[in-house]
Amino acid sequence: MVVFKRKQIVVLALILMIVVAGYLQYSYKQGSTSAGKDNGKLGEAVYVDNQLGNEEIDTAMDAKKDEKPGKKTDVSASKLANDFFAQAKMDKEISRSKSSDSLKAITEDVNASKEIRAEAYDKMMALLENADKEMRIETLIREKGFSDAVALFADDGSIDIIVKAASLTTAQTAQIGDIVSRQAKIAFEDIHIKKLF
Repeated sequence: MVVFKRKQIVVLALILMIVVAGYLQYSYKQGSTSAGKDNGKLGEAVYVDNQLGNEEIDTAMDAKKDEKPGKKTDVSASKLANDFFAQAKMDKEISRSKSSDSLKAITEDVNASKEIRAEAYDKMMALLENADKEMRIETLIREKGFSDAVALFADDGSIDIIVKAASLTTAQTAQIGDIVSRQAKIAFEDIHIKKLF
């Protein structure tokens, strides 16, 4: 009779969860491939399978404009926007977590040179600093009456802000720009604001 230790049971449970997640991903991917949504090539890295690109969002918004106004189209557009914001925030956190873990591993690697460890540490601190700025910017934009917002720092030092709104007035755009400029210490020309409803 084999007696399982606690660690072995935990490892088996984790393996089982990974297998189930893999099966669900495979099933999902088969469903999207059969529907003609396979945009990537085999072996090609894909950012996120179900994240909508700008063209798909614009197409969905154009379709919404062409349809007769009604509660059904408003609900579907709102659901599309809600899904986008939830997915974008989740993707951002996953990406940040992976980057942070990689940088932390480099800083703790005794075989890495002192310069490489220092550079990884600086990047990790910048990543954490940007995460804090993004959170403050998103919170302050929501405080101004917008139902949701996502802030994303680009590698070139600019920042993209996506706001859940049917339209943006010049005053609202100026408010958002002011918030971003103050919180991130970025010039107005490096702030890119887009609406999504």
